[in-house]
Amino acid sequence: MKDSQKTGRAMEEIKIFGRGGQGAVTAAQILATAAFKDGFWAQTFPQFGAERRGAPVIAFIRLAGESIPIRSKVYAPDTVVVMDFNLFKMLDPLADLKPEGLAILNYPDSGPPLESSFKGRAGRLFTVDATRIAHGLYGPTTIPITNVIILGAYCAAAESVSLKSVEATLPEFFPGPKVDQNLRAAKLGFENLRRVW
Repeated sequence: MKDSQKTGRAMEEIKIFGRGGQGAVTAAQILATAAFKDGFWAQTFPQFGAERRGAPVIAFIRLAGESIPIRSKVYAPDTVVVMDFNLFKMLDPLADLKPEGLAILNYPDSGPPLESSFKGRAGRLFTVDATRIAHGLYGPTTIPITNVIILGAYCAAAESVSLKSVEATLPEFFPGPKVDQNLRAAKLGFENLRRVW
């Protein structure tokens, strides 16, 4: 039975942009499962381009307080999550974001200010240096696995799906010794979120 507090909640549509190998699809599945634990109805599915490591991947998620009849792609997201900032060189992840929407970008803490190039493109903009955190947790890699870190940041920014439910879901996706590492990743993402505006 769904939590009565979620009933009637407006649907939230989310797009996660990542690269093949970063875990964007897994992140969407974890988030949808955690949202269900929090009492939401949830739906998720991916869109692939060229199916190779490093190619752009988009995952769609819908969360609502009641059954979700829509089955199309998400065309005007309330929230956009960008797991690799370099994707802006290939496409524009914020192109369809609602004017009042939420954007969460994997962006270095030491990077130049984003205000001049991103002002007016999102109602709320947050960053997390997920690449730095991933390198610290998993070691340096060409394509850092930032998915669980980004989920922790999403929980802090969106305040719809709880970090507790994400943490409870992680063992279903990362059995064995990897779960502790991923629990740490989610917590670090949550704690290191930075609000730009």
